[in-house]
Amino acid sequence: MNLSRSALLDYYYDELYPELVELEAERRKILKWAAALALIVALPAIWLSLQTLKIDSETPLWIAAAAAGIFGFGVNWLMLSYRRRFKRRIFSKIVTKIDPSLLYLPTGTIDRTLFTISGLFGDRIDHFSGRDLIRGEIGKTPIAFSSVKAEREYRDARGREHRSVVFAGTFIVTEFHKSFSHTTLVVPDLAEKYLGVFGGWLQTLSGKKVVRLDHPGFEKEFVVYADDPVEAHSILTPIIMEKILALRHRTGSNLYLSFRLNKLFIAIENGGDWFEPSLFRSLLRFDVFRGYIENLNQILSIVEELNLNRRIWSKE
Repeated sequence: MNLSRSALLDYYYDELYPELVELEAERRKILKWAAALALIVALPAIWLSLQTLKIDSETPLWIAAAAAGIFGFGVNWLMLSYRRRFKRRIFSKIVTKIDPSLLYLPTGTIDRTLFTISGLFGDRIDHFSGRDLIRGEIGKTPIAFSSVKAEREYRDARGREHRSVVFAGTFIVTEFHKSFSHTTLVVPDLAEKYLGVFGGWLQTLSGKKVVRLDHPGFEKEFVVYADDPVEAHSILTPIIMEKILALRHRTGSNLYLSFRLNKLFIAIENGGDWFEPSLFRSLLRFDVFRGYIENLNQILSIVEELNLNRRIWSKE
């Protein structure tokens, strides 16, 4: 549902503004506490760093990292209540305004199994979390999406454990009426982007079937892997490739797609904060409010656009 600017203004001022004023007062209070916390953490850290600098050049770095960690944890703790109130009192109403049939669960997430079976990020995920689950139907097409963070553990040369982020962003699951016998993956062509002519050489060494498509613009952004190249060509029609490209440019984020088990999985690597309130941006700014609606519409429009091409996907 795309609301006109005048309708957005009416909704913003008539229905949400009084509650936004209350939340803004809370945000300003948290900002003051965060500034005080920064001083409390920074001053001892600076003093300790100066004391240890003469003895060990690495210790000040560890002190700075610890101070940053303490500050980040403190700010996150201060923001917990503010986030909960924003999502319960503001964002849930935005979702209902966009489409009353959608169900919004602030603490819900896409099922970890669905994330794994997409085949986009490997089988081993050691830590998985998410929030802001929204599910329902657009027309006759079921859709579910949430913010997701997936991590793997690894050890460095000294045996110390670390975590690496495999994916952080919005993960979408939707369905089509066409059966897929095989798996087709569309992933960012980072090799082509950063390694130029060597990208294609490295891709051939991956041991997977790379599908070449007659679309230079698409192949500049993506590489396609498939069990069955013929089926991949039947799925990735010129119209669908144009729509995927348009989504990539519209989001400005790395985009991953998996056609598998009669489902379409879409991962938008946007950091997962599209629906999060910011400590440093006032909710009384209309452009901030409008951003939440635009991000939500951006996801829902994926299904709407694919619905326009239902005959391409349906069994006939």
